[in-house]
Amino acid sequence: MSNSDIRLINLETGGNQAYIFATNKLRNVVGASELLYRVGTSYVERAVKAATGRDFKVAEIAEEPQIDAIESKGIEVIVATSGKALLLARGAETARKFIREWSRIVADEAPGVDAAAVFSKTPVDLSLPLDTTKITDPEKVKTSYMEVYHETERLMTIQRTSEGMPVGRFPRLPIVAECAYSGLPVDVKRVRKDDLLFSASSLAQRRTSRDAIFATRMKGLFPGGGGEHVLRGLDSLENLDWLAVVHADGNGLGQLFINFADHVKALVNGREANGRDYITHYRAFSSALDKISRESFIKAVEEIWPDKDSKKPDIVPIVVGGDDLTVVMDGYRSLEFTKLFMEKFCDETARHPDTKDILKCAGLPQLGMCAGVSIVKPHFPFSQAYDLAEGLMNNAKQVKNQYGKDSIALDFHILYDSVSTSIADIRERLKIKEGNAKGRTRILTAKPYVIRKSEAQKKATEGKEEKDRRPVEEWEKVHDYKHFENARYAIAKLPSSQAHAVRDALFSELVDTQESEWEFLLSTYKREGFEEAWGKVKPDNDNQLYVNVGPDPDPNKKLGEREYTYFLDALEALKFQDGKKDKAKGKDGEGS
Repeated sequence: MSNSDIRLINLETGGNQAYIFATNKLRNVVGASELLYRVGTSYVERAVKAATGRDFKVAEIAEEPQIDAIESKGIEVIVATSGKALLLARGAETARKFIREWSRIVADEAPGVDAAAVFSKTPVDLSLPLDTTKITDPEKVKTSYMEVYHETERLMTIQRTSEGMPVGRFPRLPIVAECAYSGLPVDVKRVRKDDLLFSASSLAQRRTSRDAIFATRMKGLFPGGGGEHVLRGLDSLENLDWLAVVHADGNGLGQLFINFADHVKALVNGREANGRDYITHYRAFSSALDKISRESFIKAVEEIWPDKDSKKPDIVPIVVGGDDLTVVMDGYRSLEFTKLFMEKFCDETARHPDTKDILKCAGLPQLGMCAGVSIVKPHFPFSQAYDLAEGLMNNAKQVKNQYGKDSIALDFHILYDSVSTSIADIRERLKIKEGNAKGRTRILTAKPYVIRKSEAQKKATEGKEEKDRRPVEEWEKVHDYKHFENARYAIAKLPSSQAHAVRDALFSELVDTQESEWEFLLSTYKREGFEEAWGKVKPDNDNQLYVNVGPDPDPNKKLGEREYTYFLDALEALKFQDGKKDKAKGKDGEGS
C-alpha cells in the first residue's frame, strides 16, 4: 500500500426532520434525535475501533492525530457530529472495512435512519494547494482535497439516487400489522407485553431514550449534571398549561461552509493554503460550534431556572449542536429562554478563538441566529407544532435582508384554536384594509421582532439613496423587540376588561374611531402609569396606537398607507412575560 494512498470517507444522514418528527410521541422524537446523533458520533467511534483497533473519542477530536502519525492504524477523523462525519483512511480496503462496520451498526441499532457512506476512488494529497489554479500538473489537480471532497459529494448523490427511500426497506406485502406510532410494519418478534404493536424503528427510538448512554448525554446538557427529569418521564410535559416548540438556526452558515476554502486561504499568513490547513480549521470550527451550542443551552437553562431547589426545568432538548436548537419546553418561559440562548450563542461565536477568525474572514463579527416559537396546548400534535415553529423561524430570517446575517430575530405564535395553518395564512388574516380615501391597511402584528441588528450593516445603509434605505428604516421603526417588550409592560397596567375591549376594536372599528377611543384610554389610566409606559413603546414617542410606515413600495399589493400596532402581540404574550405565568391577566384570546 502506497503511503500516498489516502482516501476520503464521507458519511451523512438524510431526511432528518421527517425521521425525527414522524410521530407525535415525544419519547420517540427524542429517541430518533439521539439515534441521528449517534450515527455521526458513537457509531463512528465504534467503527474506527473495529476497523483499525485504534480508540477514537469524539470528545477528543480537537487533538486527533494526523493520519501520517498513525500510519499503522490508518483512520483520521476530520469531523464527527450529529448525522455527519468526514474521515481519512489509509487505502481503499481500510475505507471499505470502516464503512462495513459502521453500516452494520446503523442497520442493527438505528433501523429506519436514512444513512449513507462513500469513499473517494481518487487518493487525496493534503499537501496540494486549495487553489487548484496553482497546480501545474492536471493529474495532481484531481487529488487536491477540495476536488476529492466534491468527488465524494457526487458519489453520495449517485448512491442516494440508486438506493431509494428508507421506507422501501419495510415492504407492506404481504399485508402486515401497523405500528401504533409510526405506521411502519410491526416487528413481530418484539411485540410489547401490553400488546402495543411497534415497528423496529419505533422500538429502537423508545429503547434509546431510556438507555444509559442517552442518560449520560442528557445530564451533560444541564447545569450541575441535572437532566434527570428528561429520564424519569417525558410525559410530564403534558401537565403544563402551555407547551412551546422552539426551533432556532444560525444565519448563513451554509454559505460560510461553501466559501470555507476562501476563508482558510486568508488565514495562512501569505503562504499557499493546502488540504491539511482546510482540515485543521474545519475541524476546529465545527467542534467549537458544537461546544458553544451546548454551553449556551446550559447557561440559558441555569438563568431561566435559577433556583436549584425549585421544580425541575420543564425543557427537553431534541437537537442541541452546531448552529441548531430544537427544544420542547414550558410555554411560559419560552420567549425569554429563546432570546437568552440566541444572545449567548452569538456572543460566544464572536469570542471563541476557533470561530471568530473564520467569521471575520466571512465579514461577520459574530454568527447571527433566528428562531421560531410555537406555543400550543400540550395535546396539540407535536409534528404540527414543529412545522409551525419552523415556518416562524423562516419568517424571522427576513432580518438577514435588512440588517445582515449577524443579526438576531425571533418570531412566535400562540395557537388558541385546534387547527394549524401556515404562518402566511395566519398573518394575512391580521391585515385589514379600509376602503376609505386614505386607503389604509391595518396590520395587527409587528412580528417578527429583531433582538439585535448588525451595526456594520446599519452604517453601510446610511450612505445609500432613500429608496434603498427605506426597507431598513421600516424594519427599525416597526420590528424592534424592545418596542414589543415595552408594550407588554404597558398593557400590564390596564384592567383586563379594557385591554380586551381594545383588542375587539382592532378587528371591528375604523382606525379613526380606534384612535379616539385610545386617546380616552390614555387619559383615563394616566394615574396608573399607562400613558407614560405606552409613551416608551413607539420609536417617535407619540403615544399613538399605530406606527405608520407609509405606502408599500410594491404597488401591486395595493396596501396603501400601512399602519402596524404592537398591541395585539403584546396582549397575547402578556402571560408569557419574563417567564412568569402569574402575570397573566384575564382570558386568553388572539383570534387566529
